[in-house]
Amino acid sequence: MNEKGISLSAHTMKVLIKRELISSIYGWGLYIAVFISFLLSSFILRNFMRGIGQNNIFISSYPLNLPLFISVVIISLYLVIVSAISISREKEHGTLEVLFYGPVSSSSFLLGKYITDMLLYVIILGFFAVYFLGVSLLTNLGFTLALGKAFLVSIFLASCMISFGLFISSLTGRVRSSIVWLIGILLAFLGIWFLENIFIHIPPESLSSWLLYIQKTLSVIYHFVNWVSPFSYLSRGMESIRIGSIKPFLLNIIYSTIYTVVLLLLSIYILKSKGVRA
Repeated sequence: MNEKGISLSAHTMKVLIKRELISSIYGWGLYIAVFISFLLSSFILRNFMRGIGQNNIFISSYPLNLPLFISVVIISLYLVIVSAISISREKEHGTLEVLFYGPVSSSSFLLGKYITDMLLYVIILGFFAVYFLGVSLLTNLGFTLALGKAFLVSIFLASCMISFGLFISSLTGRVRSSIVWLIGILLAFLGIWFLENIFIHIPPESLSSWLLYIQKTLSVIYHFVNWVSPFSYLSRGMESIRIGSIKPFLLNIIYSTIYTVVLLLLSIYILKSKGVRA
């Protein structure tokens, strides 16, 4: 691509990002998701403070990490839904076809969507910082270094969620299809996790031959899903904060980055292959 083409693509991405960002900021969805996350976090904090009073516990290494984890989960669900319907909505309304007649390529369009959603998460992270700083001041629960690390790693976790949602959206042509596929895949991930946690507590010698075969098959599928599901990166990221070791913390950031890049490249390829029609 020549210099003029690069400049045009950059300008196109800037216009798309500005349009999407303004639309999201002036919409209700962002603030409803933030409100729900704060509501659930406050419920967790209230129970935590009540437990401190009843059990005379005065020390906790990571007092605000669990409420932050709950908030990140809620916002991640919001972001993955927004990302999952973003491309299919453009296809369904016919705007994607119009955009691609102009100076918009598959890569600039998808990167524009990705950057927009990441900027949304940075804005949400600002709300989180204010909320948890306020909680820390009001309750004397420490705003620890571990919480700062959790804020940092959550950016990469949000990136996994967004890229996963965009990947689902690139595969489908309509908003309803995107939502159905997203819910179906997430429920499948949850079901595999649930079954694996049941079988893992059953001794192999107590299982029949066919149940043992199912257990082994499920274990293989679970390990595959553990790398494919964006929620696995979420749980591993928060676990690395709890452990406190720098190696799993950095490895999770690297893996999350690779996951994001791979899914974005796949999404661009699929969008080019399938075309812009719903």
